[in-house]
Amino acid sequence: MFRFLLLATALVAGLVSHAIAGDPDKKAASEAAAPAGSTSGNPFTMENAREHLLRQGYTAVSELVRDESGKWVGTATTDGKRVPVAVDVKGSVAN
Repeated sequence: MFRFLLLATALVAGLVSHAIAGDPDKKAASEAAAPAGSTSGNPFTMENAREHLLRQGYTAVSELVRDESGKWVGTATTDGKRVPVAVDVKGSVAN
């Protein structure tokens, strides 16, 4: 019984620490997409910007890259057309 409790405790501790730390692959991908020193105060991560574009009605959003001014830029589809898109620090979408 003692071994079972010890094993269960270790398993739960491992799951909790993983949940607290988050998904390191997503975090690393987001940080790698942003050139050093170019954040320009943009609070959006790449995934936040993608979700924002989807909420604005865009579909098929490409991978987004942070440009030198801090905007997340890429392409997306709207009204059946592939267009360039950018999400700035205020959440404004330009195409």
